[in-house]
Amino acid sequence: MKQNFIFTLLALFSMLSLVSCSDWTETEALDSTVKKPWEQDPALWAEYTATLRAYKQSEHFIVYARMHNSPEKATGEQDFMRCLPDSLDIVTLTNADNFSKFDAEDMDVMREKGTKVLYQVDYAARAEEFADMQALDAYLDRVVAAVAANGMDGYSFTTDPLATDATARIVEKFAAAKSEGQLLVFEGNPLSLAAADRPRVDFVALDTEKLENVQEVRLRVMNATGYAGIAPEKLLLAAEISAPLLDEDRTEFAAVEEMSRRVIEFGPLGGLAAYNIAEDYYHAEMNYQTIRKAIQTLNPAK
Repeated sequence: MKQNFIFTLLALFSMLSLVSCSDWTETEALDSTVKKPWEQDPALWAEYTATLRAYKQSEHFIVYARMHNSPEKATGEQDFMRCLPDSLDIVTLTNADNFSKFDAEDMDVMREKGTKVLYQVDYAARAEEFADMQALDAYLDRVVAAVAANGMDGYSFTTDPLATDATARIVEKFAAAKSEGQLLVFEGNPLSLAAADRPRVDFVALDTEKLENVQEVRLRVMNATGYAGIAPEKLLLAAEISAPLLDEDRTEFAAVEEMSRRVIEFGPLGGLAAYNIAEDYYHAEMNYQTIRKAIQTLNPAK
């Protein structure tokens, strides 16, 4: 009898236990919707973006960046324009031929922030592909049409110093197509442009990204402003996001940070061009913070 009573108690505890576990593990619907800043407080967002646009329209040092948009396989937020620092002035898309629906979605945010989005034509890397002038013309026409269709803000390009005819054609085509408010940016040595074409570009991102020390940077700036006649305010110093740069004492600094200081010292010049900003996006210092620090160095009161 006692044994049956014990078994009855055990059975009862088991039933209670099952009921309790069922209560504890009952699934509940959780609100996991991610609200974007403009969805959380539309009025505050509108005020913030209006301030951003006003800043970008004011006199300040420009910060320009290259971005490889729409890779075959996205690896994280670094592959999307929405991840860019809000204070960035200009981004040029190095995979603009494959402008995607995600890029199109991000364009609305870029417009709100006042960030200009350019279509890059890397002729230096594709000179063989467009050796035939008709092929180049057809491609440039497609670029102009894509810029218009996607509401982009202009063009950037590189060139082969020996391809004088192709370079002249690129400048002619883009300068003619550029509407009010759009930009034309050349990346490279301005001596690669014909003297008559240099005034037609809005900015020159000087080819300083591979230089190892600031003395070389200074000489490159002197050549650009002296021999090539580029106005200092149109000159951007280029730096790779993960590259080092040595100062006069052979002390090593991050190139983006040191080049930001030299924009002011060697000019003042127009600003900074940061390349390969998605590389090592998740390293300890974070490239986002590196770019933000460069912007603050150049425009501390903004």
